[in-house]
This record gives sequence, structure tokens and C-alpha cells, in this order.
Amino acid sequence: MKIDIDPGAGFCFGVEQAFDKARELLKQGQQLYGLGEMVHNGEEVKRLAALGLKTINHQELAKLKGARVLFRAHGEAPSIYELARKNGIEVINATCPIVLKLQEKIRNCYASMDPAREQIVIYGKATHPETIGLMGQIDGDAVVIEDSADLHRIDVSKKIHLFSQTTMDPEGFSELKAALNERCGSVQGLNANCTICSQMKKRKPGLAEFVGNYELILFISGKNSSNGRMLYEYCASLNPSTRWISGPDELERSWFEGFSSVGISGATSTSRLQLEEVATEIRKIMRG
Repeated sequence: MKIDIDPGAGFCFGVEQAFDKARELLKQGQQLYGLGEMVHNGEEVKRLAALGLKTINHQELAKLKGARVLFRAHGEAPSIYELARKNGIEVINATCPIVLKLQEKIRNCYASMDPAREQIVIYGKATHPETIGLMGQIDGDAVVIEDSADLHRIDVSKKIHLFSQTTMDPEGFSELKAALNERCGSVQGLNANCTICSQMKKRKPGLAEFVGNYELILFISGKNSSNGRMLYEYCASLNPSTRWISGPDELERSWFEGFSSVGISGATSTSRLQLEEVATEIRKIMRG
């Protein structure tokens, strides 16, 4: 059987950088806390925990004193940095550089606009840690919308400054931009900033090229990854013989009957190691 891994799959740059920082400190034997799950990927979170990373939430951070805490790639609000400073916490900042630039853009936009006549709109998921961090840059004074069904939440009498969570669907952004132009662009104007990272913009075209070469596709990601769900659904739309799994322990021999080729891909929160582990397990199954 032909078994290949998607060359465009694996951790995005920001997540890879955060994991490298965490592993480096942990392997030195240093005590390290992580603020929130490093990534929406249970298997990789377990690997870091095995190295000694202690994951805490924001409530636990407020009680922590004089520790070393890694801030993950998603980014945090200024108030969280201030809390860490007051508690004597050493922050290991692993925020993705692209997210840092986006945070700065939103702060600058807010500082220069007139809130009585203008508003910031963020295309994203309200509960996603990156979007929570973006909202924290401007004390929550923005509207978060996930799709065109949320357009009613926007004040159409104000000019709109549109930004995006970096991991959202580029096609979804384009559709939202068109809907906003139709609804209110001619009234006060629309300043649309597509702040989705370039790696995300390449994922769908890359997947479209990859999945067409294989009879069966295995898509690997955590089931709580919104990016994973979106990309899996896209894979399935291109190849109905697509299965979504979190790791090699979910594989079943019957899945491969009648197929001579399998392609393995994953989300930006899926490591190359996980993809390789799935490929290795498939080879074992086929030999057995």
C-alpha cells in the first residue's frame, strides 16, 4: 500500500516555536507552568505534561507567586501581563509573532478611531484563546462575529474596521467581507484587514492538491480543534473516503480493505510526529 504524509501538514510556525521553548526549559529540569493548554491537541499536551509542564488556568495564575509561566502562541491580554508582574512571575512569552503584530494593529486602530462613529469587528470564535486575547487589547470594546448569521450584532451606522483571528477560514473571511460590503459598506464604509496567517491561507489549496492523489485520507487532529474540524470537513468534501482521528490507537484494519493508497494530513495543531506515528501504525497493520 502507498502511504504518504502531506508535506504541508504539521505544526504552524507559532505553535512549533512555543513547543520548542517549553521542551528546552523542561529538559533543563526547570519547573515550568503553562497558561492554558498549549494547543488543542490532547496527545501533544500529554507529551509536555510527561516532561513536567504544569498547565494552569487564569484563576490559578492569580494565586501563583514567583513562578515561571509560559504564555502560549495564542497570546494574552495586557491585563494578564500586569497580573504576572504583580505576582512576581517570570513570563516566557511564546506568543506567535503574527498574533503579536495583530494585537498591535488592533490597539493602534482603536487608539486612532472615534468610537462614536467607528467600531472594530473581529472575525473569530468568541471563546477561542486568541480572540479573547485580541479583545483584551481594547478592553473588550469590539464585536466578535463567526459568520454572516452574526451580522445583526453590528451597528451599521458606524464605520467598520474588520480584523480576523489568524486561524480562521480565508474563504469565510471573503464571504463575510462581501456580506458586510453589501449590508453597510456603502453607508459608513468598511476597512477590511485580512489578518489570517499565510500558512492558513495555503492549507486549503495544499490539501486540494494532496488529497486527490489518494484513495483514502486520514485526517489527524484533536476533536476540540476548530481549525481541525474546518480542514477535516474540507478534506471530506474533496474525498468522501476521509476519516478523522486523533491518533494511531483509533485505526482499524477494515478501513484499508479495497484501498491501495492512503494520504495522511492534519491541522496546524497536529505535529509531524503524530502524522509519522499514524503512518508507522498503518504499516504495522498492513504487515499483520
